Amino acid sequence: MLLPASAIPGWPVDVVLPSDPVWKRDYSGSVRRLVRDGVDTPLASLFTHVARAVSPDAQGAARARRATEAFLFRRLETLAETKGRFSVNVALPIPFDGAGSLEVDLLCAGARVAVELDGAQHLADPVAYRRDRRKDQLLQESGYLVLRFLAEDVGKELDMVLDAILRMLNHRASLASGRPLHFVRGDRM
Repeated sequence: MLLPASAIPGWPVDVVLPSDPVWKRDYSGSVRRLVRDGVDTPLASLFTHVARAVSPDAQGAARARRATEAFLFRRLETLAETKGRFSVNVALPIPFDGAGSLEVDLLCAGARVAVELDGAQHLADPVAYRRDRRKDQLLQESGYLVLRFLAEDVGKELDMVLDAILRMLNHRASLASGRPLHFVRGDRM
């Protein structure tokens, strides 16, 4: 069942939202945040793709992962504090798993912050879990701070994800400049 976008003031009328009560419960906070911050049609379309049920097969999970990365990247581009600071799917010259490089989902090179988005399979599969921990260790040894989120939280807990990223960027900036740490909660943006 779909909800006409016109039912939510500020939501793009050409992007239909699911009207399922569970979906509305899980994603309403993120929809409110997007509307408050000024959501456009491309961002709204990415969000609805990210927030749909993920197919359990590998191809479906991979498609959801790419959509989540694209959505979060575009969302970060809409915030003054992060606009132009992140790149998506960046290969770093760190040898990993037999390759000469290691790819991160989102990277703020200036602050040396890597953001990784994991599907549920990363927690259910011991091999994937161990691989992620090795990746984190190599990134940390190379001076990067790693923020790791569940892909579903980008849709369901957008405020928490954005606040964590903004807080870490602020922290890294304060360390670099020697000034005291100051955090402004995301709901004031």
